[in-house]
Amino acid sequence: MLTRFVPGVAPLAHRNYALYWTGQLVSMSGTWIELTATTWLLYQLTDSPLLLGLGGVFRATPIFAFALLGGTIADRVERRRLLLFTQSSSVVTSLVLGTLVLTGHIAFWHIYVISFINATIAAFDAPSRQALFPTLIPRGQLQNAVTLNSMLFQSSNLVGPAVAGILIARAGPAWPFFVNAASYFAIIGGLLAMRIPRVTGVARGSIRGELVGGLRYVRASTILPLVLAIEASLSVFGHNQALITIFARDVLGSNAEGLGLLLSSIAFGAIVGMVMLVVVGDVRRKGAFMLASGALYALTLLLFAWSRSFPLSMAILAVLGFADATWGTMRSAIAQLAAEDAYRGRVMSFILIVARGLTNASQLQTGVATTLVGAPGAATVGALVIGGIIAGAATRGRRLRNFAATAPRHAVPQVADAGGES
Repeated sequence: MLTRFVPGVAPLAHRNYALYWTGQLVSMSGTWIELTATTWLLYQLTDSPLLLGLGGVFRATPIFAFALLGGTIADRVERRRLLLFTQSSSVVTSLVLGTLVLTGHIAFWHIYVISFINATIAAFDAPSRQALFPTLIPRGQLQNAVTLNSMLFQSSNLVGPAVAGILIARAGPAWPFFVNAASYFAIIGGLLAMRIPRVTGVARGSIRGELVGGLRYVRASTILPLVLAIEASLSVFGHNQALITIFARDVLGSNAEGLGLLLSSIAFGAIVGMVMLVVVGDVRRKGAFMLASGALYALTLLLFAWSRSFPLSMAILAVLGFADATWGTMRSAIAQLAAEDAYRGRVMSFILIVARGLTNASQLQTGVATTLVGAPGAATVGALVIGGIIAGAATRGRRLRNFAATAPRHAVPQVADAGGES
């Protein structure tokens, strides 16, 4: 009944996708709780923007090293089974980190090690998740599913940081990690409850050959390289956990609860953007919409750089979250629509590399830039760089600007020596 009035929620009528979506909502809320607590704890232990930023390098390196391999494997094996393994492994790492904090044996290098392990797990987990969900719904509902996925990400981003701040302040810094460990059982249970046939990828060559085939496939596309390049600019020069943490404590004079409120403001604005897209349904001019959202993002980041009022900063970050979420949704929709199922895991691995890998690595850039020119200066430079790249793409990237696909496309570049099908 609801789908008659809100077409964007149609994928939730499918049992398997509803189980996936609900489990992800709980699990990702726990992930944001742990990520917020990890960043705050690392800054408290080191009191150094540079060492805080170095933590992002340990989260980024495995993404660069293993994400394409993870995407290749996701195109060869049963994706649900792979996800059960990665999610179960994440339970263990959260329990280990929580125990170290609870017993008082935590050192900053422990956080680096656990971050490296978690990122290695994510390099195999994320491409499989992104390749799995399109198989749980009719192909015509793909953009709506992408929007709902973005909504669950932003909803968890809204809840997670605020809960983390409260847990740290009132229960101690160990409890966010135990809460996250428990949250993984929601998605594990959802995966086990799905009624889908056991389907494995049909391997037609070696893993190395399929990996190279994925590289050639993306390079041959007229859309994907430009999307990845713009995404890379936002990931490197945009906001990240380290930047918001430094602003919360050193610029706005707040504490862990204040950090949670700032991060939740971003998520609140993002959810508003997601609700808008769910109500509107399919956006025809996806490329133009994506570029407009990128321009709004650059402007709000510049305004945030020079705000010294906590309430005003929260309001600005809400608009930034709106722009970031609508940009990300259009980017994901374009990438999914431009990719064949047989290459979907590998295409999503490239998205993972530039979206998560570079975002984590950018925390080192944030630490260095903050040390040299201060947090406001670092954010200002980032906003100007992003604005310039968006302007260049809008004026010169005609194919991306005019991208308006409303259904998955089948006419895609033919690539020699391509990998297996899923």
